[in-house]
Amino acid sequence: MRTAVYILACVTMLVAGQVLVKHGLNLKGGFSLSLASFWPELSKLLTSGYVWLGAIVTMSSGLLWMDVLSRKELSFVYPLISLTYVVSLIASALLFKESISLLRWLGVVVICFGVYMVSRS
Repeated sequence: MRTAVYILACVTMLVAGQVLVKHGLNLKGGFSLSLASFWPELSKLLTSGYVWLGAIVTMSSGLLWMDVLSRKELSFVYPLISLTYVVSLIASALLFKESISLLRWLGVVVICFGVYMVSRS
């Protein structure tokens, strides 16, 4: 039971971290990785509290993940982390008002089916 809770917490934290980073980047006008504008772009990241918080939340999920890995087989738990795709799709639609195509929703259904199959093994 503890492993399942930790996996769900990892999924939640990973998505929350990405949502925070995305929000921070939106507020700062985006980010572009190029040599010509490397330092100004880097300063955008370093001055965004949302980006920092997102990075901290994402890294914190790594601590839980290490606990999960120490208890269970990698071949079992790693496919379960793909639930981040499902949660991030829903979060993107709700929080960022992104348009999600039918093909993406069908992909999420396939992922859910795969997670179900792995969880039954």
